[in-house]
Amino acid sequence: MDYLEFFNIKDDPFRITPDSEYFYPSQEHNEILSSLTYAVKQKEGFVLATGEPGTGKTTILKVFLNEWKDKAEIALVMTPRLSPEEFLLAVLEDFNIPVSSNNKNDIIKVFRDFLLRHSKEGRRVIIIVDEVQNLPDETLEELRLLSNLETDKEKLLQIILIGQPEFRKRLESHSLRQLNQRITVRASLRSLNVSETQDYMNFRLMKAGHGPVFFELKAKKLIHSYSKGTPRLINLLSSRAMMAAYVDNSRNIKDKHIVYAANNVFDESFRNRDKVKTYLKYAAMFLVVLLVVVQVSFSMRSKKDTAEKPEQTNKPVLTETVQPASKPNSTKKSSTSKPAPQIVSHNVRSQTDAPKQVKKIVDSPAIESVQASSPTLTIAKEVVNLRSGPQMETPPVSWALKGKTFPILDIKSDTDGHEWFKIKIDAGKELWVSRSVVKVNQQAIEEGR
Repeated sequence: MDYLEFFNIKDDPFRITPDSEYFYPSQEHNEILSSLTYAVKQKEGFVLATGEPGTGKTTILKVFLNEWKDKAEIALVMTPRLSPEEFLLAVLEDFNIPVSSNNKNDIIKVFRDFLLRHSKEGRRVIIIVDEVQNLPDETLEELRLLSNLETDKEKLLQIILIGQPEFRKRLESHSLRQLNQRITVRASLRSLNVSETQDYMNFRLMKAGHGPVFFELKAKKLIHSYSKGTPRLINLLSSRAMMAAYVDNSRNIKDKHIVYAANNVFDESFRNRDKVKTYLKYAAMFLVVLLVVVQVSFSMRSKKDTAEKPEQTNKPVLTETVQPASKPNSTKKSSTSKPAPQIVSHNVRSQTDAPKQVKKIVDSPAIESVQASSPTLTIAKEVVNLRSGPQMETPPVSWALKGKTFPILDIKSDTDGHEWFKIKIDAGKELWVSRSVVKVNQQAIEEGR
């Protein structure tokens, strides 16, 4: 049995070759695609889309080309390290414009006639430059001059620049300020967050046929941690992890398979950097714990000192304020003598009152309501299906891992007498789980009924 048959999928879901069929429509990807389409429809002239390597720029470009290939004339420049003359000839070749002269003025005139003819027909003419950060300044200036081919009412040529974020900084240079001013639409592509990474993986698995392959939640989070949300790295790690699971004869991809994949995908410097980050994380946790211990110790010492202080300060105060001579039947004493009986009486009264105050606080309804446990359940099996209704026939909507605890919202029994619990998961959905696969707080359940 080969790799695809083992997982019962029709295609490799995580191949790194850009494929428009596997285009994941995240918010960022859709915004860039919409920006490109808007700019071409409105004849905005220059458009710039940037993103880090591996974030999906080429895939977006393929989706855009599929949309416009029948509605526009398109020249795609994939090797931008060209001189101005080489660049112009490459564009004319993509447009199938015959050139009978080497004179640049003649070439520009032929190109202008080509633009005017298609403008009258209502067809757009688009030049797309991929990896624009590699284009020399002289060639960028040539591209700017081509954008001057226009009528009194509209631009005859739309130019789309695709590149890495450092190109934005380069546009701020003095030599490229005119080109920078002509860019009317700018869009940038960021990496995926944790939730988007998980959705991205599920999306590609569904496209490939899904099958019984299952990435555990911890494994998905580890993939995001390693890849930082870069789709190309997500694909590499996921593909290698599936291969590791295949060798392990497991259709569940676990965190150990992700670690194995990372050791094979990334070089030693990356792995060492990841180890350093792990050491720093634990060192920071240790410092936090140490600070908490020191703070608690200092607080307890301060309370102890505060508790001892009144015993030292009360005596002179009581001695000064108590005047036995003012009572009718008291015996005459020296003004410096200590009223010991009154001091003892005061201390005894304070000690006997304290337990009553503590008991009053413990017996208060507010404390009881805080300490009362809410009905909860804990997942007892490795992986448990969560369903939309309290019946076994209801298809599973999600799943939960062993040890996960949820509050119980409702209890129902199905026609076979099996008990079901309604719970709320992290995504905010309310789903049902069978009593046979969970552990419940029985006392809290009985009280809640």
